[in-house]
Amino acid sequence: MPWTKLAATRTNAASAVCLTQPMERDDLHGTLFQLMRESEYLEVGHMLVRAPLVAGVCYLGAPPMDLGTALNNATLAAESAEPIGFFNSAQQRDTLLQSRMESLQQRALERGEFHIWYQPKYDLVTRRCIGAEALVRWQSAELGFLPPGKFISFFESNGFITQLDFYNLEHVMEFQRDCKAKGLPVVPISVNQSRLHMREKGYLHRMHALVERYKAESIELELTETAFDFGSEAIREHSLAIVTALHAMGFAIDMDDFGSGYSDLSLLTQLPLDVMKIDRSLLLASEGSERMRIVLKMMIDLGHALGMRVICEGIETEEQEALLRAVGCKYGQGFLYGRPMQRADFEAFLRAHA
Repeated sequence: MPWTKLAATRTNAASAVCLTQPMERDDLHGTLFQLMRESEYLEVGHMLVRAPLVAGVCYLGAPPMDLGTALNNATLAAESAEPIGFFNSAQQRDTLLQSRMESLQQRALERGEFHIWYQPKYDLVTRRCIGAEALVRWQSAELGFLPPGKFISFFESNGFITQLDFYNLEHVMEFQRDCKAKGLPVVPISVNQSRLHMREKGYLHRMHALVERYKAESIELELTETAFDFGSEAIREHSLAIVTALHAMGFAIDMDDFGSGYSDLSLLTQLPLDVMKIDRSLLLASEGSERMRIVLKMMIDLGHALGMRVICEGIETEEQEALLRAVGCKYGQGFLYGRPMQRADFEAFLRAHA
């Protein structure tokens, strides 16, 4: 074999090996694939159990990187392997960015580098603004401007998202309070809440304290179905109880991204839902398919029958807007009506459109 075993990494099921002689990428891929096929079945008692394997590869380069870095890079490549992944420069950039973001996240929060932008929601018939969604942007002194796609999923993985959610929510409550003081229309504003809050100690107490402090009103909390997907019925029931308590505090509850994948219809009856947000993917699918248009209409009708406001997101063309009106959707959100905008711009937008 052209390699030697180094050490187990992370789990007992993961091993690290190092090449003892150079191999071309195609040759290495073929050798690994054959080895993995030969080793994917384990003997358990009198049974053979299939245990699919994945492999991540990182070349040491010249000059060679240290082995610790190489092992981390190979592990990263394995996470996206199908079934063999080779670490590349894009992954390296992402890894370095994530490392920098993690080192800066707390300081960024303290320095107020996260900014809330507002994307309007509107009535498809009157074209008046009937609400907005709060979206976060990071203006980092060290990293520059970062859209949410760069950091939200990473903050979900490292747990920092719970702090950021509270930061965002408090800023939205301040905005609503200021609008009232200025005589501006106070429209419902939705704020995303991570599934991690469902298991966060003291979450309800902290939410109640914010409501009391700001006398908050017209705040919607956006949740996705993943907030209730913890693999345990007890945890699911706990999550349902948390949402019910939030609703009792006065928060409206939005089901976000509805129709984007597997939709658990039982949640529509178990949760105190006020708003159903139809995912843009369903709108796009309905443009070229009469059958999908029927599905879209039935979803909208279901939401209305359950007493929910139904909003479709991602509207970018007049044709999409007309399609939604034709199937009974009353409210929408998307670039056709308004892009995400900073606070001062949204205040001006409210004056003109609410």
